[in-house]
Amino acid sequence: MSTFTERVYAMVRRVPRGQVVSYGGVAALLGHPRAARGVGQALRALPDDADVPWWRVINRNGEISIRGDFHAPQLQRALLEGEGVEFGANGRVDWRRFGWDGQSDAAPLLQNGSSSHAGDPHLRPAAAPRVTAQLK
Repeated sequence: MSTFTERVYAMVRRVPRGQVVSYGGVAALLGHPRAARGVGQALRALPDDADVPWWRVINRNGEISIRGDFHAPQLQRALLEGEGVEFGANGRVDWRRFGWDGQSDAAPLLQNGSSSHAGDPHLRPAAAPRVTAQLK
């Protein structure tokens, strides 16, 4: 098993119950922001008896994107819903409510029920803040 694969498994183990992260989010947290496919390959190679919560990793659109296994998408959704993750009518998870930023074991909820971070698809607020130029 490669070091990258081991690091993927270790990072995914950190994702708290009831939260999700994207393949690209895992890659970015590992310092390889363009390695989302590598994260997917590592999770695809996961042994059946592994203790890695693979179902907490979804695509950047907040959707389940497992291919090839007929029952896997339904299983992943059932596991996430069992942890309290909700899917919208469009089949997507709301990153603001359920996205994990990689900075904490659990994102605290605000009074309106949303999390205190912007969500996963970019991980930019914590990992790589955007710089905006001020026009004078």
